[in-house]
Amino acid sequence: MIEEDKNDILTIDQTAQLLKVSPRTVYDLVSKERVPGKIFGKKVGRSWRIMRKEIDNYLSEEPQEFDQLTLNQSKKTG
Repeated sequence: MIEEDKNDILTIDQTAQLLKVSPRTVYDLVSKERVPGKIFGKKVGRSWRIMRKEIDNYLSEEPQEFDQLTLNQSKKTG
């Protein structure tokens, strides 16, 4: 079981278990840069490491508002 310590360093599999999603989903969410809608992580060799507090930050983000450009693009593809 994963502990709830904010300083925990987690792997992709541990993060997936915590979020109750697949590891593939976590790979899609993780980013080397702090950007909205992504989980900030660091690569250590070929593996990702994610601080527990970064997961909390991701989960506490407000949903992104659609801007006019996004709405226009979705109308063209939909």
